[in-house]
Amino acid sequence: MKARKDLPGWSAMLLTAGLALCGAPAFAAQNPPAAASPAGDATFEAQKAAFEALSDADRKTIQDGLVWTGDYIGIVDGAFGKRTRDSILAYQVSLRAPATGILDAPAIARLAATAQKAKDGVRFQVFVDDKTGVKIGAPLKILERRTTTGAGSRLAKTDGSISLDLASFRSVDVDLATLYARLSADQPGRKLTLKLSRPDFFVLSWEEAGRKIYSRYARAPASAPDSEAIRGFTLAYPGQAADFERIAIAIANSFEPFPAPSAWQPTAAAPPTTLTPAKAALSANGLLVAPGKALSAIGSLDCPHPVIDGRPAKYLREDARSGLSLIAGGADVAVAAPILAPLGDDLIAVAYGIDEAAARPVLSVTPVSRMTQTAETKPLVLASLGADAVGAPLFDRRGALVALVARASAAPRPIAGVSPQAPHPVVAASDIERFLSEADVATAKPVEAAIGGAGRIAAEKSALVVAIACN
Repeated sequence: MKARKDLPGWSAMLLTAGLALCGAPAFAAQNPPAAASPAGDATFEAQKAAFEALSDADRKTIQDGLVWTGDYIGIVDGAFGKRTRDSILAYQVSLRAPATGILDAPAIARLAATAQKAKDGVRFQVFVDDKTGVKIGAPLKILERRTTTGAGSRLAKTDGSISLDLASFRSVDVDLATLYARLSADQPGRKLTLKLSRPDFFVLSWEEAGRKIYSRYARAPASAPDSEAIRGFTLAYPGQAADFERIAIAIANSFEPFPAPSAWQPTAAAPPTTLTPAKAALSANGLLVAPGKALSAIGSLDCPHPVIDGRPAKYLREDARSGLSLIAGGADVAVAAPILAPLGDDLIAVAYGIDEAAARPVLSVTPVSRMTQTAETKPLVLASLGADAVGAPLFDRRGALVALVARASAAPRPIAGVSPQAPHPVVAASDIERFLSEADVATAKPVEAAIGGAGRIAAEKSALVVAIACN
């Protein structure tokens, strides 16, 4: 993660990231339009118009991604203001790209992939805590120890230097005002850096013994099943851990004390697949199409002994004509019948690739475009995919499966560790439907669904994608 010297104090970052989520006025999310867009600022208005023309999912994906690149310190709310505009410009400058303040679909997908890589690096996952009911994100690679406390749960680093405490209790035991007064009271060796109290929530931050602590609690809305409930979290980490501050912002943004179903989730999903065999290397991808059954485009001639989730897998069915295979392996959980749709434009590949630095597979989201061709061969798409993307699923913007990446005669050679844009043959939905039908695996037809952003598609589908290794 790059370090940025222009970030404000950590408490201001977390306050900005958390105000609207706790019920503060919406204007806290961005600078007021008058300040952000001086009269006659046509450039800003053009940037704003381009941003607001995007789907809500893409707008939030941009902000969430910029949090993880270290360029954005605000609320992931999809609203455009000076802070979002300046963050986009800073991100573009860091890439040495034209600083237009506008991100198109390929740029959004690239940003989402960069954010996903950063999340995978710390295993950042959003989950609902079964003890407290709190919904929150956490870097599980860092906070690897979990224990139960009297009021809830604690996630902590093994050495105890970083901790995330989740708590839930009822106001008949301790009301919100009393808790705020207790936590905000002056104490020797403590320096309060932020105090904010409202009738239904409060936010506090302080520095103590070389650590930074951020605490937020909220009272249940009157309409909640238990209107007396109070839930919150307290995050503590070393004051010198500058790189952790963007993770802290992501944690604050993800916090929902009383979660309700939402159409958008940050780009993050299931933990990266771990390949246990020491000699096993990533060879292909697969898509879970039924409990414990992965669809791929790798065969027994190329990979006689496949491995999924660190365990030996086996071929259930292969089809030489299409190159498809059905492999027994992966999580034995409920899987909805895949929705199939014809190959179109503006596609997204969700695939594992090898992170050479970490020497393990990481999930990425890659924009894909269809190529026009005249020869009667497999359809071709243009994308930046490596040789290990064989079997990777391609989705349209409604989340339907349109193709799987097929094995190519020659894989593009990476340049500076990055696979260049190149044509890739794919197995179309019609062949997938035929193959799965012969294997007695149910499929579903397209349904009317809203067009989503790359982040939403990745969040929905990445738990179904598995990395396949070959011994």
